[in-house]
This record gives sequence, structure tokens and C-alpha cells, in this order.
Amino acid sequence: MELKSDANGIFIEGMKDSLELASYLQRKFKEEDIQSTYTSLTEEHINIARSEGITPLRKFWQRLNQTYKNIPPLRCERGCAHCCHTGVAATQVEWDGILSNIIAHGTDLNKVIERSQRTINRVRETLRSNKKIEQVDWHRLVINQPCPFLDEDHACIIYEDRPLDCRLVVAFRDQCRSKKLEHAQRGVVIEEAVGATVIAKIQHDQTPKFKRRKFKGVQPLKLLQHWLILWQDKNKKKK
Repeated sequence: MELKSDANGIFIEGMKDSLELASYLQRKFKEEDIQSTYTSLTEEHINIARSEGITPLRKFWQRLNQTYKNIPPLRCERGCAHCCHTGVAATQVEWDGILSNIIAHGTDLNKVIERSQRTINRVRETLRSNKKIEQVDWHRLVINQPCPFLDEDHACIIYEDRPLDCRLVVAFRDQCRSKKLEHAQRGVVIEEAVGATVIAKIQHDQTPKFKRRKFKGVQPLKLLQHWLILWQDKNKKKK
């Protein structure tokens, strides 16, 4: 089966089919190389992170940032926010990193919630209905709406700690001219093949032992709007 990539090994179909992307990554990289990268990012990097006094997740973000410098130059730049008008999901450990960023920068989450009330209300209403819907349907609730953390200047206010969902949507060719992500490219580096599993392992290892379940390589995802709802409800209870 022919790989849908260009001369630089970039997945040329964008984000239209996540299963097709997963298949592409499995064919592009050798299994032993994938396993070696995963081991490095979940063992060696965790020890390095501890010695540097940062979280394992932040260390993984640094690795991704450095890796992307060794491939064709990104066309993404501050203020280019076409791909920021879609559903963004995050794991618990990613959300914890976002909250740490918010505290460090003194961001007012209440203002973030107020600015994103439209999509937050959609998610809240769906949660109250107790409907069992797929992940793709959650994303459809907020499609074509700005991310809660996109400011008035079209810049990300949590950029250093943005989740994997954001980091793997990048443009190497012409700048995006729509919000449909046709120009978003993936499947460039091996870290993308193991990224979600690495984050799941980091979260698993940080979970207290008495709460841990057998590691299965995945962790639950929630839209950023959902995490904001949980934060808001938790703070209301404190009052």
C-alpha cells in the first residue's frame, strides 16, 4: 500500500482520517524504533525531568519542540489561529499542566469561561442529558468555534502547556486559508507515533498507587470546555 506522503515524509492528507494516520505511522516507522522511542520518553526523560526540576510532561513538550526544528520549517506563527477553531481534548495530566500555567501567569479562568460561554453551554447541556456519544461527536459540538484559550489577538494564552491535540496540528506548506484544517499536516516525526501513549504513561505513573488500574496505553480525554466546567463546579462547591 502506497504511503500518502511527500518527499519530506509528511502525511499529506492532513487530519481527515485519524485511523488512516495511525496506519501511516505504523508503516512509516519500524516497530523496534517506535518501542525504543517510547522507552526513552517514558524512562530516561522522566529521570531527566526530575533532575531539572520540571514535570515529565513539560520535558516531553520540550522534546517535541526540539524535534520539530529538525524538519521543514513550520508555517505556523503567532496570530495564525485557523486550526484553533475546533474541539481540543486533553487528558487529566495535560489539564493539570494547563492549570499550572494559568496559576503561573495569573490568568483569570472566569473570564476565559465567560468568553467561551457559547460552547461551554453546549457541552454542559450535553453532559446533563447523559447522552452516550463518541469522541468525534463531542468535537462536533464546538467545531468552527474558537478555543477557550484563544485570546482577542488570536494567540494561545497557554501556549507553553497546550495539549497534544494542538501540538500535532501543524502546517509545513502554504498557510491555512480556512478553518477546516486542510493544510494541517501530521506523521512527520516518530514522537507523534507514541505521543498519546507517552502522556498516558506519565499520567498513570503520577496516579497514587491505590487508585491505579492496569496500564492499557490510553487515558480518558475531555474537551477543554468540559475541564472548564469541572473547574467551575469545583470552585462553586468551595464557596
